[in-house]
Amino acid sequence: DPQTAAGEVDGVNLEEIREFAKAFKIRRLSLGLTQTQVGQALSATEGPAYSQSAICRFEKLDITPKSAQKIKPVLERWMAEAEARHRAGMQNLTEFIGSEPSKKRKRRTSFTPQALEILNAHFEKNTHPSGQEMTEIAEKLNYDREVVRVWFCNKRQALKNTIKRLKQHEPATAVPLEPLTDSLEENS
Repeated sequence: DPQTAAGEVDGVNLEEIREFAKAFKIRRLSLGLTQTQVGQALSATEGPAYSQSAICRFEKLDITPKSAQKIKPVLERWMAEAEARHRAGMQNLTEFIGSEPSKKRKRRTSFTPQALEILNAHFEKNTHPSGQEMTEIAEKLNYDREVVRVWFCNKRQALKNTIKRLKQHEPATAVPLEPLTDSLEENS
């Protein structure tokens, strides 16, 4: 593939992205900033797509080339501004990034074994419960409805990932269990 040979995917120069991600991390650390601080500052100005998680994925290059291309100019602009404020004095940088986190993250929910048993039983019957069903499950288990909704989303994603992983490990020349057509039967 000539695109990959040139280090390009979907018209995105991967080497350029790699270099920028590496330089961005070094520049961030030299300013003494955490991914969380960058994420909070960017989320406030650019929206929730630029969270700490997004910064982390970008720096690790655990991101699609298209997404990397989209986030790169935003990070470039932000870093240039942060460095300019840093040169003008630490007070300016602190004002720019904000010293206090905007909101504390909710604690991770721990499910009791009994709750997991009930959730899994519901999931086996229906992977996409209605809003009403989720409310009923949440009330029965004494969890927030949002916690139950997220549990179902995560469970569906885990199932999808498992299926994907199993398909990758299947031999490429899998023999069908039943012939697809009569002509296949004659050839066997």
